[in-house]
Amino acid sequence: MKPKTTPIVIAVLIPLVSVVIALSLIYFKKRDFSGLEAFPYQTFVQEPKNLQGNKYLLKAELEVQLANFDNGRLVSVKESQSDGRLAVFIPSDLSLNIVTKQRYEMNVRVTEKGQVMVESMKKY
Repeated sequence: MKPKTTPIVIAVLIPLVSVVIALSLIYFKKRDFSGLEAFPYQTFVQEPKNLQGNKYLLKAELEVQLANFDNGRLVSVKESQSDGRLAVFIPSDLSLNIVTKQRYEMNVRVTEKGQVMVESMKKY
């Protein structure tokens, strides 16, 4: 005979396991861009060299490709929070298939020359 507590244990374990799986999926999905500040567009427009070496999270819509180089491409993006536009360099070693009019979360770094370079990105 089966003990009477078996159905109760199973009824409690199924939702508990589901919650643990859901929380772990959320944690690992956000892990790539966690801990980054939002891109300070106004500060960048006024003094881009003050931000050099820093990393930020840039949420933007890809507008148009400005130039194509051997080592990557220069694209124009529309920043989602301020609707400001800026040029962003996407290195070719990222091997991404980017599409205009799509929104992306970009992990960006401001270079020594004040350029915005993408280190990783994904659609959102």
